Amino acid sequence: MIGIVGGGISGLFLLHFLAESGVEAVLFERAASPGGVMQSRTLTGVNGSVTVDLGPQRMRLTSGMRDLLSVLQLSNELRVAPTGVPFTIYHAGSLHRAPLSLRDAAQTRLISWSGKFRALGDLVTSPPQGSESVSEALTRKLGSQAYRRLAGPLFGGLYASKPEEMEARHTLIPALLRTGARKSFLVGLFRAAKWEKTPVVSLRGGLGSLPLALAKLHRDRVRLEDPVRAIVPEAGRFRIESDSGGIDVDQVVLSLPAPHAAEIISQSLPSLSEALGALRYNPLAVIPLVVKDGLQTPSAGSGFKMTFDDRSATRGVTAHEALFGRKGLFTAFLGGMGSEGLLELSDSELMDLAVRDFDRVMGVEATPLIVHRTWMPGWDRTWAALDGLQLPQGLHLCAAFSDRPGISGRLAEALRVAVQLSA
Repeated sequence: MIGIVGGGISGLFLLHFLAESGVEAVLFERAASPGGVMQSRTLTGVNGSVTVDLGPQRMRLTSGMRDLLSVLQLSNELRVAPTGVPFTIYHAGSLHRAPLSLRDAAQTRLISWSGKFRALGDLVTSPPQGSESVSEALTRKLGSQAYRRLAGPLFGGLYASKPEEMEARHTLIPALLRTGARKSFLVGLFRAAKWEKTPVVSLRGGLGSLPLALAKLHRDRVRLEDPVRAIVPEAGRFRIESDSGGIDVDQVVLSLPAPHAAEIISQSLPSLSEALGALRYNPLAVIPLVVKDGLQTPSAGSGFKMTFDDRSATRGVTAHEALFGRKGLFTAFLGGMGSEGLLELSDSELMDLAVRDFDRVMGVEATPLIVHRTWMPGWDRTWAALDGLQLPQGLHLCAAFSDRPGISGRLAEALRVAVQLSA
């Protein structure tokens, strides 16, 4: 018997793969609904009802994801983004298509010609070093202008973090190696173009439909509203103590945010608890905005990011209208590392900031629908706490703080852990 603690998308993916392999497992989730940060709602806006995502905004339709959606009977719910929708960067009062191809790099006005020639130094300089920060590595390889206006905002935005607080060995180097490149970010970028051809998708009812469908399929193995209070190693096995009582399992997988995991094991595994409790999570405000039907907005492609030279409260915006045909819908993200104080503002104050920044970039007023406060693993220097970490035999990690970000990354790690446990 495998015990999975945490009913976010990672834990649900893992539960599904174990069930497919015939491995007995049970999942504990303290909330009344599954999915963790992966939540969707249908709200009423100025153009009628609209589906909003309060966590991840989109995912890639990999072959593994396509197969899973078929099993869950969600294939007919797919919403596929048009191909070739660019991402944009807001700089000095204008939106610029992100130069992620040779043609765009040559034509862009986001980076000056001197900045472009400096970025070519990436081809001849040494590979990023594990001891470097992400900002040091990107600046050394690409130059300050390309870093501040493009590479830094894009990469830091994945984690809502400040690249100067992130170590290259934790995120940047693994990401580069996954492209098949070792030395050059530019080579890695162009090799990653194949990945960019993988369709970007959502679901009719939002991405929150995915964890709901997984929990429904495996409802006999899912215990909602049953928080785990302690995990105690006992004679080569583990005792999981939850509100519904205790259960003995052969192995345990922690699939929940690191601070929550640290609390659960604080008494039985203090060293591991201390390491997990040291990991920093970044607070983020997610604010869906709706532009009234009929108002014209400039093309922001699939959305936009602010450069590091811009001092906006908003880090970036996703354009659901262009991606998935959700009329007038955009989602703004505020806060993150270095702006933690923003999350102490009231909902109305955060809405005002989001509307003001959106008006400045897009030139139209938008109506905010809701403020959703969330957090995400920062993958910063605190991840050094996991260096050389030895897990007790039979205890495993499968969570957003332990491997690649993104829904595709969560799917891949869950499959890897499931294969390991099944063996």
